[in-house]
Amino acid sequence: MTSLLIHLRRFSVYRGLTDLYARSPLARLLIVSVVPLLWILGTTAAPLAQMVLVSFYESFPVAEGETARWTLANYASFFERPLYLTAFLRSFVFATIVTFLTLLVVFPIAYYIAKVAPRGRRTRLLLLVIAPFWVSEIIRSFAWIVMLANRGAVNSFLSLIGIPGTPVELLYNNISLTIGVIYLTSLYMLLPLYAALEKIDDNVLEAAANLGAPAWRRFLRIVLPLSRDGVVAGCSLVFLLVIGLYAMPQLLGGPGNTLFATTIGQIFAKAGASWPQGSAFSIILTGTALAYVGLFVAIFQRRGRGRT
Repeated sequence: MTSLLIHLRRFSVYRGLTDLYARSPLARLLIVSVVPLLWILGTTAAPLAQMVLVSFYESFPVAEGETARWTLANYASFFERPLYLTAFLRSFVFATIVTFLTLLVVFPIAYYIAKVAPRGRRTRLLLLVIAPFWVSEIIRSFAWIVMLANRGAVNSFLSLIGIPGTPVELLYNNISLTIGVIYLTSLYMLLPLYAALEKIDDNVLEAAANLGAPAWRRFLRIVLPLSRDGVVAGCSLVFLLVIGLYAMPQLLGGPGNTLFATTIGQIFAKAGASWPQGSAFSIILTGTALAYVGLFVAIFQRRGRGRT
């Protein structure tokens, strides 16, 4: 009897939800979005809110029986040492340059897969590009260390073709860091670009070619404007990824290439009550990066509306 009542209650709840789903568009939206919203709130918003709270503490964790004391000193310490501001600005300059270089490198690849390669081979080409990203970031970083070492494949090839001054110092500087980060972030640029380029109607490009438009004009007047959303999405993803990189700058960069995320990691690793300062610096980096990307997206959207 008890089992029957449980089944009836479950059926009634299920029936009520299905009826509500069928009647109201708002209810459909709430039912479909409740799980993603709970996931976002639990895994992203809640930890971020906790970090904001900790950033105003004088010390963390708060000792049992004591009351948390609030302070702005953790945020003020960001401006007290030029080392912090230098690493912060370096991170934004580096992330901006790498994002632009990644766009230049990946755009031709995405265009070839989306528009030049036969339709039947596009999925296989995408899999070939994605396959290296199944390996962890650490392994790929060490692979580049082997490639760029003084006796690595790159210097061996340069020596073989007679380039003077070999071996060239390619490791633990801006060269190795830039190459490694572009390789790491290329997939996040490729997929949005491919999705945007693949949607461009081939008939539009063929019509422009039949009307005498050269390739460069078709690219500037058709391909680039119609792929704007993919460019914006790819650049935003790559920038936000680069600005928070920690492992690869540690492995491929040198002492003069310290990024702000590495500085934050070093603060968190200190002995003692350093978590409030690390939390404050994390909030500064996150907030500024989101504002930077938001400004970038707003500028591109305004230009897009001006052209339409």
